[in-house]
Amino acid sequence: MPPINLIVNGTFDAGATGWSGTDIEATYRENAYLGNGSANRVAEIDGHRRATTVMEQSFTVSGSSTRTVTFDTALRTASNRYAGAEGFRVEVLDDKGTAIAFAEVRPTNNVLQEFSLPVTFPEAGTYTLRFTERGPDNSLGAIVDNVELMVCFHGETRIATDVGHKAVRDIVIGDRVWTENGLQPVRWVGRRCLTPADLAQDPLLRPVRIEAGALGQGLPERDLRVSRQHRMLVHSPVCQRMFGAASALVAAVRLCDLDGIQIDADARDVDYVHLLFDAHEVVFAEGCPSESLFLGPQTRRALTDEAIEEVCKIFPRFKSHTFVAHSAYYIPERNQQKQLVWRLLKNGRRPMQNYRVGQTGIEAA
Repeated sequence: MPPINLIVNGTFDAGATGWSGTDIEATYRENAYLGNGSANRVAEIDGHRRATTVMEQSFTVSGSSTRTVTFDTALRTASNRYAGAEGFRVEVLDDKGTAIAFAEVRPTNNVLQEFSLPVTFPEAGTYTLRFTERGPDNSLGAIVDNVELMVCFHGETRIATDVGHKAVRDIVIGDRVWTENGLQPVRWVGRRCLTPADLAQDPLLRPVRIEAGALGQGLPERDLRVSRQHRMLVHSPVCQRMFGAASALVAAVRLCDLDGIQIDADARDVDYVHLLFDAHEVVFAEGCPSESLFLGPQTRRALTDEAIEEVCKIFPRFKSHTFVAHSAYYIPERNQQKQLVWRLLKNGRRPMQNYRVGQTGIEAA
């Protein structure tokens, strides 16, 4: 499913609907403030003299995470002589009214430009986004438009657990997750949140999007997004012929030549979550088999120093450079993975064939 904007009516197409506060002016078009001919509706953060504009909206987040509030803002042409003074304060407050992120914004350009405010939410709960007028109270305030707080969709991936399907971002250490080896307790959870700036700087961080049903057997049950190197289980007679085993783990990026699987170029931000067990396991993400975190050489290079220290406290043997991790299934070399996908395409095969999904895992039919 696509990312969701937690802010209602952030474009102000419906006027001030969804917003509360005082002296909210969201009835005029962009052209009225900037003289640029645009018919987009915007909000002014200084509606009337001698009245302080406060415009706010509450929303709920499902767990601790890092997000980014974005919006477009500009100085109206009538306020050019107040450039640097006219503006507003933008902040995100918790349910006790404490600001967990804030910034003073004083635009100096008569063209709408994007502003970003990173926010770290410490826990699940209700929070409030608030804009408060700053500067001369002269009814000539700055304008805002396109207010967004996008939910990172990857953390919403559903994982099969002993209490039913659970969003992966809500899984914590000690939770019991269904694997091909039955229920296994989670020993460590790693999270990495990437902003639009991160994705723009390094496009290789963009996720792979696997459309519902693209793997075959109706899997995944919903659209699934994973990191490029995250491995999915392939079960096919092609695997048997190539590797002498019916199943193999293949990086998601290698599957992008198949219909319904591609790099998600539209991703605005990403919330990657890694689950670690006592052994390398196959878990069920949106119903389809996918690997848990594998403590191989590539993972050691990918984890932060802080994450490696956390993992070593749980698995001291990981400290040793002689440590060898054992994978749940055969992991072909890169060229072998490419050859496997090419043969699947040539034979018109999907990655998943002849599987029956059971409560404790996937069983060959």
